[in-house]
Amino acid sequence: MSRISKYMKEMLEIYGDKVELTKSTYDERTLSLSPKALREFYAEYSKVDLPFGYIYSIENSLKDSQAEPFKSEGFFSFGFDGYFSYWLCLFTPDDDGLSFTSWDHESGADIDGAVYKDIIEFLEAVRSEYEENKDE
Repeated sequence: MSRISKYMKEMLEIYGDKVELTKSTYDERTLSLSPKALREFYAEYSKVDLPFGYIYSIENSLKDSQAEPFKSEGFFSFGFDGYFSYWLCLFTPDDDGLSFTSWDHESGADIDGAVYKDIIEFLEAVRSEYEENKDE
């Protein structure tokens, strides 16, 4: 079982029916349209709904990524937390090998650089924030 599958299985065990997984049917050509850092995920799932956010399909992400500031900054907009923040992945990792970040589109701030190396590290950070604030 892959790291991604193990992680999603854990999310199902924790959150039950609040998790919706859609298995991938992407071919190599379609996978190649996404950032390399997300291909392992998209090889297994085409989209995922979690209590702390949503990972969009490659098709929807490509469409969203054509908007500014994502396009000019080199980000693939692959998800949303359901509140204010877009989930972003650089098409090309930065000099430190980092690819993932989130951006609060209502803050008025520019997109900060990437802060996470892989999708699981990123999702765990988002989940941790969700767990800290879910009762507020």
